[in-house]
Amino acid sequence: NTGSVPSVVLMPVDGEGPTIVAVHAVAPRVEEMGQWSSDLQWIADQCPAGNVILAGDFNATIDHMTPLGVDGGDMGYCRDAAARTGNGLSGTWPSSLPPLLSAPIDHVMASADWTPTGSALIDDAGGSDHRGIVVQLEPSSAG
Repeated sequence: NTGSVPSVVLMPVDGEGPTIVAVHAVAPRVEEMGQWSSDLQWIADQCPAGNVILAGDFNATIDHMTPLGVDGGDMGYCRDAAARTGNGLSGTWPSSLPPLLSAPIDHVMASADWTPTGSALIDDAGGSDHRGIVVQLEPSSAG
């Protein structure tokens, strides 16, 4: 699990369907850098080759994840849906700033079993300091 803020791993009981991992890595503050790195590694480890969807507050941009990608993935074998559908640079935090001035630290990622076919940023944060991101994933023939 992530060290400071809980994450959840949901696995289908009958083995049919994706493993869904809701993640929340600790923020990369000076005093938390070791834990942040450990959290990102744990998240990457949750996406081995297989049927996986990761979603949540990664507290990291794609640039931070580069060393954790495997075989073209951004985190383990998972690929960022927004980055592959034209919204990868749209910032989600803080919601008080325009998307182009915010950091894209919230993500939905999926293994090769899924093809991202769309994404949208929800500009009305509803009181949160993060914008929401919605993605459309379709079963892939690669999976």
